[in-house]
Amino acid sequence: MKTKKQNLLLVTLLILVLGSCQKKYEVSVTLTEKKNAPSMQSFAHGVSGSDWLLFAGRTNSKDSLNGGLHNLDGDYTLTSFTPPSYNDRIHVYNVEKDESISISIKEMIHTVHTQFPSYSLDTLNKYKSVFKNTNAFVRQDADNLYVIGGFGPKDLDNPTTNYITYNQIAKIHIPSLINVVKGKIDKVNWETLFAFGQNTSLIATGGELHKFNGNFYFATGHNFGNNAPNFQKYVDAVYPFKIGPLVVKKDTIKFAIAASVGAAISDVSNPTIPSADNLSVFRRRDGPIAPAIYRSPVNGEIEPGLAIYAGVFKPGDDSNLQAWNSAIYVHPSWANNDSKIYTFDKAYDQKNYNVYASPNFVVYDADNEVSHTYLLGGIGDGIHAPGNHLSGFTNTGLHIKTKINSYPLKSTNELFSTNLFGDEKTNTAPFYGAEAILFPNSNLMYFKTSTGETTEVIDISSYGAEKSIDVGYIFGGIEAFSSNPGTYGKTKSRASNKIWKVTLKK
Repeated sequence: MKTKKQNLLLVTLLILVLGSCQKKYEVSVTLTEKKNAPSMQSFAHGVSGSDWLLFAGRTNSKDSLNGGLHNLDGDYTLTSFTPPSYNDRIHVYNVEKDESISISIKEMIHTVHTQFPSYSLDTLNKYKSVFKNTNAFVRQDADNLYVIGGFGPKDLDNPTTNYITYNQIAKIHIPSLINVVKGKIDKVNWETLFAFGQNTSLIATGGELHKFNGNFYFATGHNFGNNAPNFQKYVDAVYPFKIGPLVVKKDTIKFAIAASVGAAISDVSNPTIPSADNLSVFRRRDGPIAPAIYRSPVNGEIEPGLAIYAGVFKPGDDSNLQAWNSAIYVHPSWANNDSKIYTFDKAYDQKNYNVYASPNFVVYDADNEVSHTYLLGGIGDGIHAPGNHLSGFTNTGLHIKTKINSYPLKSTNELFSTNLFGDEKTNTAPFYGAEAILFPNSNLMYFKTSTGETTEVIDISSYGAEKSIDVGYIFGGIEAFSSNPGTYGKTKSRASNKIWKVTLKK
């Protein structure tokens, strides 16, 4: 009997020791008292100090809650994405002071042309849709903001018919546009304020734009509207590209840029043909796409990449919409055993949780060579809704673990909270996170590769014994008053101006 007790005690101690070797992380989301930010969703955004530059996207018009979820039964013009819901202002919000200032797009164009006539009215009006679209591809690189694509009316002055996905590329100097909004004209660098261009390979909305290894990566999304084949064509790929000045016959064109697009990263030989939509596992839009790091089996180095989780929609019957619950890992610097620079993790199952674009961040634990991805709210409550509804809005948080040196790469996941955004323990309305943005704190410590490149993955080992890390703020997105609102309005959904503080405890 004594031996059995001793053995039981030994097993118990072993479990405790093994358990103590596994790092535990806790994420909390806390509503702040900041109330003066504009209501916005699917917007373009850049940061300079404590100032947030916010424009494009959709909002609630003055007398109506017509932001929020577009009317799923509408015609995608007047009754779905209503013209008054398109944000017509350029905002600068100071998160420390909780102060906001804005000017209209018309005012901005007048100021820029008047102060610096080299920007012609024809050019500024031609690219006005850069500042008045929804769900464009957006990426900040140093002090510059890149905006590509987006959805909206072809004629912004008569926005009742012919909605399209835009063919546009913009490079915006964030501090200078902030100073235009603030009226500090003497501090504007006019030579670098704007540069515009176009590229027929980068027409899309509902995807993500990342940058690493010296390249931009244009990931998933779709071309939707009257200029798209069959009214819709998915990207079905990730495209690497570079942006530089536009050169015509050896002459550099002022305030113009061009994108040189590389070979598609895809599972189909030609992602541009309509039939690819029925074949490709990259056929995704509006899904969570997170920065990632993977250890290369070729040279043993940890290198940056992307992780694509879930997304919508699988090909099939539109009356039975299905989310993707599998994952794709993009690792452009090395090929796997299948000679692919991506890995399709078909076995991964997101279980219809957090399948839509939502705030996210990634933490790397070097001791276990595991990355931890956190998806915060959005759409996807684990239930497949009937009819043409995908899944309910959700306040759940999903924790995804990836062993970065496993071959083939694979991930597991678990719910870490059933209600991140409320005091209730159950997943109840109102719901937040869909199309919201996580603004990371400027003092976060990120993982650096052996070549010195700073990734977007938080390096937890850099924090030593520090137990609590302020990750940043969640801002904007859709506030839904029921799980499947179906449209916008007082009892359905609206664009949010709430700001939440995100904290990671270990």
